[in-house]
Amino acid sequence: MKSACLPIAFLAILSLEACATGPKPDYSKFFEHHPRSILIVPPFNKTTAVDAPGFFLTTISEPFAEKGYYVFPVFLTRDILIDMGLPDEGVLSQVQPQRFREAFGADSVLFVTIKAWTTTYVLLFSSVTVEAAYKLVDTDSGEVIWEASQKVVQDSSGGGGSGGGLVGALVGAAVKAALHAVITDYRPLARQANSLAVRKQRSGLPTGPYGSDYQKDYANYRD
Repeated sequence: MKSACLPIAFLAILSLEACATGPKPDYSKFFEHHPRSILIVPPFNKTTAVDAPGFFLTTISEPFAEKGYYVFPVFLTRDILIDMGLPDEGVLSQVQPQRFREAFGADSVLFVTIKAWTTTYVLLFSSVTVEAAYKLVDTDSGEVIWEASQKVVQDSSGGGGSGGGLVGALVGAAVKAALHAVITDYRPLARQANSLAVRKQRSGLPTGPYGSDYQKDYANYRD
């Protein structure tokens, strides 16, 4: 009986990775430049999921806009970049930040790297992982003014019983894991990762000039 509980315990621990915190970052560059607008370019995809960048783009704007920044429309930005001859997200990181200011009038540009967009199996359970790294660059100086990384893991364990004793439970767990892997929508996890990255008090983004807490939450980010 104890051995049957080990996968659940393991996945419960794995899910806690979304709550992990690191040392408080240095916000001196951010407060020096203090952006009002953010241009989000198509994310760099380091996974094998070819559809990840398109889905991710549908989730990225909201937390930054709600935090008080003007966010340029992401799909219009993508189309303009394609017209500029910059269709590949990997090439965008090589572009001088000042070029984004000249083309869009943006104070800052956000580069996102999708590090995980995967489903994995552990015995009779499946887990889905979305992980992204964020880098906000000032388009005048070219300096990095904010960085963050966030991972969110969702597993197939949960409530609900299964009749038929141990065999029934094992069959039920296997079916649940398979269904979880097939029907999982990655977008809610991406939204959660974006929200956590932006809103964390120790490492998130200070409220922008269009937010109600503008300049009121600075103490949470200053030393």
